[in-house]
This record gives sequence, C-alpha cells and structure tokens, in this order.
Amino acid sequence: MKNGLIKKMPNLIPRDFIDRLVSDSDIVSVLGAYLDLNKKGNNYVCRCPFHEEKTGSFTVSPQKSIYHCFGCGKGGNVLTFIQEYEGLNFIEAVEKLAEINNVTVPRESKSNSEDYSNIYQLNQILADHYLAALKDKNNRHVVEYLKQRGLSGNTAKKFLIGYADFNQKELKKKLIDQFSEAILLKSGNFLKNEKGMYPFFRNRLMFPIKNSTGKIIGFGGRTIDDSMPKYLNSKDSKFFNKSRELYGFDSAKQSHKHDFFIVTEGYMDVVMLSQHGIENSVASLGTAFSLSHLQKLFKLKRKIVFCFDSDEAGLKAAWRSLQISLAQVFDDKTVRFLFLPEGEDPDSFVKENGQEAFLKKIERSMVIETFVYQFLKRGRNVDSPEDVRLIIFDFKKIIEATKSETLKETLLQKFAKELNMKKELLLSQDAPKRKITKPLTNKKEKLDFDNQSCLIIYLYENFYEIIRESTKSFESFLLTNTNDALNDLKETIMSITKGNKAHKEYSIYAKAMMIDMNLSNEEVLHEFNRATDNIRLESDKSFLEYLKKLAEKKELTAERKENLQKLLNLSDNISVQEEELIKFLNTYS
Repeated sequence: MKNGLIKKMPNLIPRDFIDRLVSDSDIVSVLGAYLDLNKKGNNYVCRCPFHEEKTGSFTVSPQKSIYHCFGCGKGGNVLTFIQEYEGLNFIEAVEKLAEINNVTVPRESKSNSEDYSNIYQLNQILADHYLAALKDKNNRHVVEYLKQRGLSGNTAKKFLIGYADFNQKELKKKLIDQFSEAILLKSGNFLKNEKGMYPFFRNRLMFPIKNSTGKIIGFGGRTIDDSMPKYLNSKDSKFFNKSRELYGFDSAKQSHKHDFFIVTEGYMDVVMLSQHGIENSVASLGTAFSLSHLQKLFKLKRKIVFCFDSDEAGLKAAWRSLQISLAQVFDDKTVRFLFLPEGEDPDSFVKENGQEAFLKKIERSMVIETFVYQFLKRGRNVDSPEDVRLIIFDFKKIIEATKSETLKETLLQKFAKELNMKKELLLSQDAPKRKITKPLTNKKEKLDFDNQSCLIIYLYENFYEIIRESTKSFESFLLTNTNDALNDLKETIMSITKGNKAHKEYSIYAKAMMIDMNLSNEEVLHEFNRATDNIRLESDKSFLEYLKKLAEKKELTAERKENLQKLLNLSDNISVQEEELIKFLNTYS
C-alpha cells in the first residue's frame, strides 16, 4: 500500500510545531527566567527547584537542550520543565512556551492535520539514490569534478553529497510504487505539468539539508557547468523554511571541540572545513542570515564567527548580520567577523593552508567594536570634520540598536579613542531631528497622492520589518477604498506583501526607489504614520473615528498627534467630526 499522509486526532497542536518550538527555544534563557543559573564549564548549575538541597545539583545543558538534577533525578527538556515548575498540563505548557517565544500556536482539524514522516522517508531514499549515482560509470565527470574540488569519498558519504541525473525515469517509477503522487508533489522534489510529473532537480550536485533532529527536509542543488541558476534550493513549505534552517547545523551542534560556531556563505565551505577537521561551521540556505538563525546558534554556543568574502557583497552581508546581532549580544554572548584575503573563501583557504592556519585566522577575527569602526569609516577621511560628523551620525544608530549596556560602553570607548573625542559628545543631540519631507505650509496646498504614495512604497520595500505591525489597518483601508488615485499604490503594496516581482515593473515603484533616506527605526515609523494619515484623512471617512479611539486610549505618539493637529487645522473645509477631533487633540496629553 502506498504511503499517504498520516492523520492525527482532531484539533491537536501540530507535532512538527511542538518539535520546532522546543528546538528553537533557548533552554538557558527560559529556565534562567525562573532560576538563578550559574555557568560551570559548558553547562549551567543551580539549586534544584524540585527538592531541598544545600549545593547545586540541578544542571542545564545548552548543547543538549536538556536539564537534569543529580539529586532527585528529575530531568527533561524546556517543555517538561515548564509543565513541572508551573504545574501545567501538556497543552498549557506548549501555550506558555509559545507565549515566551512570542509565537502563535496553530490548531489543526482532522481534515488538514498532517505528519511529514513519509516526506522525510522519501527524502532519505532520494539522498541515498543521489549518492549511489556517483558510482554510475556514466557520471564519472561528476566524480572528477568533486576530486578537482578536493572532496574525498568519505566526506561525500558523510554529507550524502550526490548527483541528480538528467534522466530519472527509473527513480520515478520506483517512487510511484512506494508513495502517492500527493506525497511526491508535496515533498517539492517533483513538479507536474500537462505531460505528468517531472523532477525538480536535474543535472545538479545534490546537498541534502537536515533539520536539527537529523531528518532530511530539503535539498540544495548546484550546477557543475555554466547552467543557470547556479544554485537551486527546495522551495519553502511547512516542513522546510530557508530562513529558519542552516546547512550543517545537525552535525555542527554535536561538535564540542570549539566554543563557537562559524557562519559561512556556502555549502562547500561547510563541507571542506569538516574534511579538514573543523566541524562547527554552518551556512544559510541561499538567503540572508536571519534572527531565527542567530537564536538557533546562540542557544548552543555563546560565540559566533561570521566568515564572509572580503568583497562589497560580503561586507554588506556582514553588516546585516551585525545589525541582527546587536539586540542579541549580551552577557557572554558575542559575535566576531573574519574576512579572508581577497579571492579566498573558507573552502579554498583551508585546502591551501590547512586547519591550523584557518583557526589562527579565527583567533584574530574582528570583535564587534573593531568591525563597526572599520565599516563606518570606509571611504571616509577621519581627518575631515565633515566625515567625522557622518561617522558619528551613523554610530548613534548602532548605539540605539544595542541592548547590552556593556557593549554600548565598549563601543563608546572604541570610537572616543579612534576619533579623539569625549564619549559624551558621541551621544549628544546637536539639533532636533530633521524632518524628511516638506511640511504643509498653507491651507491651499493640496495633498499630493503621488509623493505620499512613493514614500509609503519606499518604506514598505526597505523597512517592512519595522513597520509590519503598523500596516494592517492601512492595508485593509486600501483593499476597500474606491479612490482611483490610489490604485497604483494599492497594486504595488499588494505585490510587495505577496512577495512577487510584478511591482518592479510599475513606474510608481521606480520613482519610489529613487528616494534615499537615512532613517532611524523611530523615524521610519513616524514617516509611515505621517504619510498614511495624510492619505486616509483625505479618503477614508471612518478614519477620524479610528483616530479618536486611539487618542482616547492614549495610543497616539506625541509626533503623530502634532502632525494630525497640523493637518486638520490646515484643512479648507472642516467637518463636525474634524472639529471634535481637533478639540480632543488640543486637550489630549
């Protein structure tokens, strides 16, 4: 009988969500909110909360994501701790842990609840088939390619690196006998057109991608010729999310030789470092390094070394990684940055120079303070007063984003020393924050839908993560609004939020991308609220009541209130509702 989706009991929390929730939770951070944990070697210890004792025998292992008391014998994972400590049942503990991690618990009915064990089984069969394909005499050119790259047979077996051939008819027949068509398509390894099913990966070197529990959840495929695209990854699904998974993580987390993770840019970097005895490296899956990636790594080790190319793209990738890290670096958690000589990557460097030379580079990698200073002074002359002011302007944004008071202090010390300035001056505000757009100056100045729309599109495209929570009300307004003047804005915003590329062909999008603003997070939100308020006051009759409710709840910022007062007072024809809101705002504090 062919395997189908295994059904579960109705209205249960999906098993894969629970597994991911536990896996993504930092057991030290969660238990540390309840207990006074003290670091001891690789673990953390304290007095057991479940029995009386004089010395601490309660041990938490961040590497294994478990706790155990050597006194009373209690132990488990982060979920069982919450159950035991809070006196909750299993479902309540899942909900509590989800609340701690700020995620929503999904509920599934019997009709759509699924178990992905059959997809994991299918992926394992495919990985074994791809590996075995290297022994086919018709694929000797692939083996030669791997030898030229310096890859050994043992390393290929360890990472299950194989080859997806052009012709996979026999493989497809074999799989159809074991799995339903629904499973084959759902796995993402096969697509379907009017002629039937066909493989997603063909003529590619295959890198199986495993989750933290070692299950194969997807593949990365690399061409061995000039075909495009050079890299192809499995598409995102409920069981495979590129922004959450890391290549090599399942094996890197088992490595205890070093107290840090190395983040590289490519699969072959991870593979070749492992071949040379460096087992603690990972790589993102063709996407930018994310907050989820960072939290996953920090859960197990307290130091991360980013190793990127020294070209402009590599520097920008490192800077993005730094910005993600600033809010997460505190106590003994830290990140460093390693830039290899031009034209080198970990793959090529370790092959030519060996393990010891690479680890020495790691030892000399840049600390945060040095990297921030070196990056901000690029292309600038520290002997120029104007350039120094620009460096300080950008530096203040880094300080604002930094959560650790200790890191703030060491950053200030570094910049004060390098720029020969007092720390107090680095934090001083020279003048009120500049307004980015021209304010309304007289009653006859009409709302310019085009300019306001461009500003909103610019903010959506460049600062969506910052404005995300403020967009829902505005998007609902756009979907129901019938003003033709807003059609271009509506279509562009909907295209951006859906993640397709249609909007890049719109003229209004091209105009919006000509905008160039250097904004802090606070300024981004202010500009978004200002622009959307302008449009809605002109086009949405119900918006005044909405604003009044916000004011009544004291949920209007001072800047937004001031802008609304200005807009309403400059309006040519003030309605009764507008008069009421003006009076309310004038007395609102």
